[in-house]
Amino acid sequence: MSHGWQIWRRFIGLSLASLVFCISFHPWSTGQAEPATEIQQQQLLTPASEKQLVSKGIASYQIGEFSQAINLWEQALPQITDENDRAIVHNNLALAYQQTGELAQAIAHWEKAIQIYQASPDAENQKRIAGLLTEQAQAYNDLGQHPRAITILESAIELATEYPDSLAEAAAQGALGNAHWSVGNYDQAISAHKQSLKIARALNNNSFIATALNNVGNVYISRASRSSYQAQVAELEGDLEEATRLTQEALQDWTQARTFFEQSLETAQALGSLTEIKALMNLNRWVISRHWANVADNSAEPLSEGDQEFLQSNWQRVRALLPGIPDSRQKAYTLIHLAASFQQIESEASTQESIQLLTHALTIAQKIGDAKAQSFALGSLGQVYESAGDYSTAMNLTRQAEFSAQQIQSSDSLYRWQWQAGRMLKARGNIASAISAYEQAIATLQNIRGDLVANKELQLDFREQVEPVYRELIDLLLNASSRDLSDPNSQEEVSPLKEVLDIVELFKLAELENFFGDECVQVAKDKAQNEEGLVDANAAVIYSIILNDRTEMILRSPDGSLKNYPIPISKEEMEAEIEQLRYFLELRTTEQYIPQAQKIYNWLIRPMEADLAVIQPKTLVFINDGVLRQIPMSALHDGQNFLIEKYPIAITPSLSLTTSQPLDRNQLRALSLGLTVAKPPFAALTNVEAELNAVEEILGGTELIDQDFTFSNLQAKLRRKNFPVVHMATHGKFGVDSQSTFILGYDQQISIEQLDNLLRSRGRREAVKLLTLSACQTATGNNRSALGIAGVAVRAGVESALATLWYINDEATVPLIAEFYRQLRQPDITRAEALRQAQLKMISNVNYNHPGIWSPFILIGNWR
Repeated sequence: MSHGWQIWRRFIGLSLASLVFCISFHPWSTGQAEPATEIQQQQLLTPASEKQLVSKGIASYQIGEFSQAINLWEQALPQITDENDRAIVHNNLALAYQQTGELAQAIAHWEKAIQIYQASPDAENQKRIAGLLTEQAQAYNDLGQHPRAITILESAIELATEYPDSLAEAAAQGALGNAHWSVGNYDQAISAHKQSLKIARALNNNSFIATALNNVGNVYISRASRSSYQAQVAELEGDLEEATRLTQEALQDWTQARTFFEQSLETAQALGSLTEIKALMNLNRWVISRHWANVADNSAEPLSEGDQEFLQSNWQRVRALLPGIPDSRQKAYTLIHLAASFQQIESEASTQESIQLLTHALTIAQKIGDAKAQSFALGSLGQVYESAGDYSTAMNLTRQAEFSAQQIQSSDSLYRWQWQAGRMLKARGNIASAISAYEQAIATLQNIRGDLVANKELQLDFREQVEPVYRELIDLLLNASSRDLSDPNSQEEVSPLKEVLDIVELFKLAELENFFGDECVQVAKDKAQNEEGLVDANAAVIYSIILNDRTEMILRSPDGSLKNYPIPISKEEMEAEIEQLRYFLELRTTEQYIPQAQKIYNWLIRPMEADLAVIQPKTLVFINDGVLRQIPMSALHDGQNFLIEKYPIAITPSLSLTTSQPLDRNQLRALSLGLTVAKPPFAALTNVEAELNAVEEILGGTELIDQDFTFSNLQAKLRRKNFPVVHMATHGKFGVDSQSTFILGYDQQISIEQLDNLLRSRGRREAVKLLTLSACQTATGNNRSALGIAGVAVRAGVESALATLWYINDEATVPLIAEFYRQLRQPDITRAEALRQAQLKMISNVNYNHPGIWSPFILIGNWR
């Protein structure tokens, strides 16, 4: 699938509030609007009264002249003294600013109208507030401020109930469903949309009914897509029962989605116009989404002939309806999406047809003064020409798209066109300019970090729409010579490797924020900076970067010098070989792992072996990429020894998130928690009691086991007392996202977010130094789950974590954990060295020397 076309799923969502309220005006009390020709003539020849200005503004709005309407109403507003009339004009201005994409201005005008009505004792004015709040919330939702939108909409629903207004309540429920959909709260979204549908049916309002049916279908598609993805991961993990359950849920949701879309279309056909168009396009979206959900790894499997005929029939109907739709922001985006849909499925639709649709969209956007729509139309045209190989035309259009986005500070569109320009510059061999364009795109991405975190639909698109920007720049920098990268006006030569690592660090932060879906990463970064971050003259840091045609290893020596080691192994081969090693490591009854562990050592470590021998680091800190997070570096084998026999080893997701303050051994007591009993589908952990007894004997502290290990007890203990160590001997699962990542308590699953809140909300108590998770597991064959365990210390708000890459229910866990804590009590032993000594003890024991037993224990975060 070509670059850029998957983003248009964002524009398919049907906003009930915008369809209903955005075309509802409060006309001036004296009568009808004047014709457009008279407006222009009147404006030029004579001064206009405030009533005439408002009426003319309404006329301009109704024909799509939104900028003109804004100018007229802005002129009229200072002259209007009646508060109710001022509120009407503020609302009209807000609607017009919304149409031109200036949402901050729209929000401000709605706020002024709301304040006027709130100050009025008139019940009718109070009744109007619900509708205005709904509009305002929808604008916040469009800006990515979803939690704020949800709060406002809940207030709107209360008001629509207190001052009965069924239409306003239906609109607010629909907008609430859209806001919940944006943050991935699919169950709440479906509930809100169905409530809107129920009200609309009671009112017999076909426009509302069609819209609500469409909205429910949209959410069912998103939930089905998520269930399908989770089913694939469950199958990779070997949990066939869970995979079957999730697959069945996905099938039910796909069926529900189509049913709702078909009902929406049936209702909308009586209405015609944009409502029918949305229904037709959402049915097409269902076909395309269902197709890709069934295709493994998004391979280029063609649509069936029947599906293609269905899509073409719907598109023909859409094209027939479009000329009768008044020019508006929604019409412009509908045209853009229609053009994108052809490209997305790579049908035989001509490039010329896509160009015509996008040119029409651009004309509308220019007419209504919507700079953001102009930016998307221009950028999309650029992408069409890029795909056709006409780089000159494509670059001209892309630069115009950049300019339009910059004019309104629209970072979410700007970065796409900067990225697009970078791709074309690279294709034309202008590497220095390409690098500059990519750097601009990444700088722009930093401005929309919050949107990438808050919007679950954008989170799902991260791997297609954000991650490639970083990886493609890293590839460019590594391929470029220092001469290519040097600034002719600078006296200093740019270091490509230094620049590469700067980009890698930004990528790691973005990747973790995307996985956890909140601002925990920024909190950890601020904390690390406040504590002066990395200060360790004895640690060598090793980065791995997996690119399509190779993997790059970069060694950062304790003195800061950098050296890279390219491995000419493709991404596909590297992933296959790493997954094979992981499989062999878990087969504890064989030694099949040895050749594979040696092969991976020869690829990753052997090239830098001589340099490490010169450096003589006391710790190796790995910042691994992709599939490499799924294996323990300690198990790599040089033919004589495991890597852990040479060096203490730690991993961290990012240096900028890692503190390196030495561990204070004073009062090193532990809060120890564990489950021995089975909690289906999780098996009993028969060695947990012995493990917790060993921890208590060595560190002291408090123990909560089985029925005492409840969420409320954990919360109470953490609030009352300071525990530098929290040891959890219970099942933990690191899934594909933060929603499927949890620790198992006696009474409930404890999400990583809940654990974070518990460990952070302890008043002025000292931070937890070490979190141990001795029975967790990550999904094989899925890099997202391995990312979760790599970031667990960051998300849980602790300095470091000791965790397992795969599940071990073995008596060997007890001596390993005991030895780790005994070593940790020694004054000159770092956390990484303590783990090394514990693992060496296992290696020396003939009963426990298989790496399947000791190597899954990894130290994450602060290694000192």
